[in-house]
Amino acid sequence: MRKFLLTLLVCGALTSYAQNDYFFQGKKFNAAIPSPQQFLGYAIGEHQTRYDRLVAYMNELDRLSDRVSVNVIGETHEKRPQLVVLFSSAANMAKLPVIQNDRFKLVDPTAPLPDVSKMPVLVQLGANVHGNETSGGEAMLLAAYYLAACEDDDAKKMLDESLIFIEPVLNPDGRDRFVSWVNQNKAAPFVTDPNDREHNEVWPGGRTNHYWFDLNRDWYLAVHVESQNRLKFYHQWLPNVVTDHHEMGTNATFFFEPSKENAENPLVPQYVYKTLNTKFAKYYEKALNGIGSLYYTKESFDNLYPGYGSSYPDIQGGLGLLFEQASSRGFIQDSQHGPVTFAFTIRNQLVCALATCQAALDERQNLLKFQREFFASSITEANKSAIKGYIVGDANDASKLRKFAQTLFHHRIESYQLTDNLTIDGKTFEKGKALIVPTAQPQYRMVQSMFEKPTKFADSLFYDASAWNMPLAFGLSHAEIKTAVTKGAHIGDDFVQANVIAPTKSDYAYLLDYSDFMATKALYNLLQQDIMVKVATRSFKIGDKTYGHGALMIPVEGQKMSKETLYETMKAIGKSAEVNFAGIATGYSQTGMDLGSNYFQKVSKPEALVVTGQGVASYEAGEVWHLLDTQVGMPISKVDINTLPRVNLNRYNVIVMVSGQYDRSLAFKIKQWVANGGTLITLKTATEWAVRSEMVKEKLRTLTTKADSASLAKRGRINYEDASASEGSKTTGGTMFEADLDITHPIGFGYKNRKITLYRNNNTLLEPSVSPYNTVVQYTEKPYLTGYVHPQTLKRISGSAGVIIAPEGTGRIVLFSDNPNFRGIWYGTEKMFLNAIFFGSIIAAPNPFGAEKEN
Repeated sequence: MRKFLLTLLVCGALTSYAQNDYFFQGKKFNAAIPSPQQFLGYAIGEHQTRYDRLVAYMNELDRLSDRVSVNVIGETHEKRPQLVVLFSSAANMAKLPVIQNDRFKLVDPTAPLPDVSKMPVLVQLGANVHGNETSGGEAMLLAAYYLAACEDDDAKKMLDESLIFIEPVLNPDGRDRFVSWVNQNKAAPFVTDPNDREHNEVWPGGRTNHYWFDLNRDWYLAVHVESQNRLKFYHQWLPNVVTDHHEMGTNATFFFEPSKENAENPLVPQYVYKTLNTKFAKYYEKALNGIGSLYYTKESFDNLYPGYGSSYPDIQGGLGLLFEQASSRGFIQDSQHGPVTFAFTIRNQLVCALATCQAALDERQNLLKFQREFFASSITEANKSAIKGYIVGDANDASKLRKFAQTLFHHRIESYQLTDNLTIDGKTFEKGKALIVPTAQPQYRMVQSMFEKPTKFADSLFYDASAWNMPLAFGLSHAEIKTAVTKGAHIGDDFVQANVIAPTKSDYAYLLDYSDFMATKALYNLLQQDIMVKVATRSFKIGDKTYGHGALMIPVEGQKMSKETLYETMKAIGKSAEVNFAGIATGYSQTGMDLGSNYFQKVSKPEALVVTGQGVASYEAGEVWHLLDTQVGMPISKVDINTLPRVNLNRYNVIVMVSGQYDRSLAFKIKQWVANGGTLITLKTATEWAVRSEMVKEKLRTLTTKADSASLAKRGRINYEDASASEGSKTTGGTMFEADLDITHPIGFGYKNRKITLYRNNNTLLEPSVSPYNTVVQYTEKPYLTGYVHPQTLKRISGSAGVIIAPEGTGRIVLFSDNPNFRGIWYGTEKMFLNAIFFGSIIAAPNPFGAEKEN
């Protein structure tokens, strides 16, 4: 019978009854509530549903059913509404404020414990965080229909004792990008060939959001508006169970938790992994056995990184659950298990979503009690810890500290002002320029996630990053507090509001200290207004302030606008960029160079291009685009690699090449452009391409030496099944290292501390340059800070180059061995990348054998 129904579905000939029978065999529905097929005009599984139609169906359910309430929690970068739809009984809907108040009491260890026997359990079903994994989103349409219209007693009991939130699509922008592709390329009859255009979407694909970011990594980082909206709503309810529906390769089957062994977050109580995961797994086993679907558990995926949709709830007293369905990537595709239909993938997702609701209902009181104990134990565990809090600050960069405070807000982490200056471990933190994060608070485990620096791991293979220390990512000074914490004023929204002071009006010049992260935005705004800007290549002191390398000087004379217009423009730019300019009455310095010195160099406006397209790492290209869009307000041309050979590069003075597969034939054209004065910036494997194409004379450092090969030979044979673990452990999957930055170099302008933290998730290694001036960043001899690294790999990283400048003609190539813009959160190194864009043109090629020749 099932095979017959599936055949009908593939042919697009299902009746409404037949489709309900395929997805909801034996269930009774309210005839007044339309099924998805009745509303949309096609059977679920035979067409990919546009996001606006999905939203319309949810609104129709809200209109027709007293079990449904649609909440718009925000909108995406592309202005699509983000929905969370609540399903419960009419009685529960009438007392939502009371239920929510009881929830607040439940998770507050200082409040009286509510009667959990009378409290509903909260379940959140989430899908489609990766836009091209649409089976979960379609399954949410069916789940919504079931919860709104099913008349069976078990469904009514579920609604009586639960609040079920459905976030049908976590990535609407990516979903619509993919859905458009698949529907445009759909054939009749369907094509099963994996090579067909339908199953191979064009770059960058629909997986990511508008800026080509993976939103399933952003729960923790909260860089994007979608995640910020989501977290705000999430913390209003703190659901007990959260599902995260994904897709994987077509030749797989179906995965549900438990995840890979020895890959559990040590901050999460074992009750989550050993008890709750095991109990819920029984429900998925039964559901999938009932429809004859193959599945597996325990072999892959991990719960270490706290920023997945399936791991973030574990840090919030809930249970996060990952589902991975073999993808049809269209409507039907051949696999090693036979044809995989879209409808089949949807049904697997649906039965596990509904099984989750049933499991949560059966475990309702246990889940509620555990959540209370989770937050109570947070305080208890914190009080046992020798670390009583953390202090974070920056005396020179107010913007980064404000951004850090905002990240704390997203996770409801409490922080406080200092009552006075404080010195710890030789670091001085100034009142008003630092904040204290006590450990004794309900979000203790989230605090630990942000500040800890793990170096020991039960496993050496990671699905994602193995280190995510936020102060290191932000490049902020920080320290542990091991005495009683003296808390000043609570840090709230006022702290993240910049205190911008209009400069004194000057008839001579304006100065801007370049150490603030947002100074680059101010610089671009100045250049965009055609204002002449000069940058200091030496330090100097005027009045009571010392300005370091990179300080910006805007002379009043010689501008294309009047003094009055210039002043008003300076005020507006300072306000927009949230930085403080200073009006200067004299060009004579107390120490160092004067303002008329030739060591001030004119800055040119960047006209930048980033290479995109098939074979280019879309994540890294998106990070460049996002950084310049959101932090600088600077446009960058996104040029497809296939058109690059035909593009007139004279329009640009900066080209960015992120990791990718580049043809050697490009090298000649780009090298000629560099020689004529351009700045080429390469990241990771693009740096390898530049070296191997002989665009530069620098050298790569290999991971394996003759000594390593000899050592490997001595190890003898290794079992075949252990090969992946043995070789994979040498990959650096996301680790933090210490490096030394030349802060007198234009790439280092604005930095005050030579020690910086680099994030490495690749094995591109550079030998230091032969020129003593051109290795701008070098890994220290003992660089390891936190995360997993193989000892053999660490030896190669130590002392290698992080950034090298390779002069070519009148231009230069800036070689990054890493990605300084990782996930839009790496403020500690993004400034180096921005400096390469804005100050690349002033980088000269020093003569290592003597003084520069006079003209």
